Amino acid sequence: MAKVVCVTSCITGIAHTYMAAEALEQAGKKLGHEVIVETQGSAGSNPLKQDVIDSADAVIFAVDLEVKDRQRFNGKPYIQVGVAKAMKSAVELVEQVLQSAADGTAAKVGEGSPAKEAEAKTPSEPKEKKGGLFGGLFGKK
Repeated sequence: MAKVVCVTSCITGIAHTYMAAEALEQAGKKLGHEVIVETQGSAGSNPLKQDVIDSADAVIFAVDLEVKDRQRFNGKPYIQVGVAKAMKSAVELVEQVLQSAADGTAAKVGEGSPAKEAEAKTPSEPKEKKGGLFGGLFGKK
């Protein structure tokens, strides 16, 4: 039995946050894995204890917002999807994250993706700056 920790959060932080959490928990039960979910939303959050995170095999971020205190999960294999995908495809997500963690293809929290790393290492050309009324209003000159 594997252990997966999840974070769910939607824009309003009410219904979809909890529907995604329930779907992921049920998927874990169906597959015989332990799935523990932290919900983050307008109603507050229930942060997972660090030892629970540390003992997890993988992480699923089913979020439409930035994950609060994401660094708590550093080094863990993960996938990140929107809340709607977790509600519709929770079983597949649990299988996918565990498979990619097992075969070493999963991205790890706190490590840049290969595309981002390549982009960061390539000297970029200066981006065209837009002026005009709206450019000036929004900090572009």
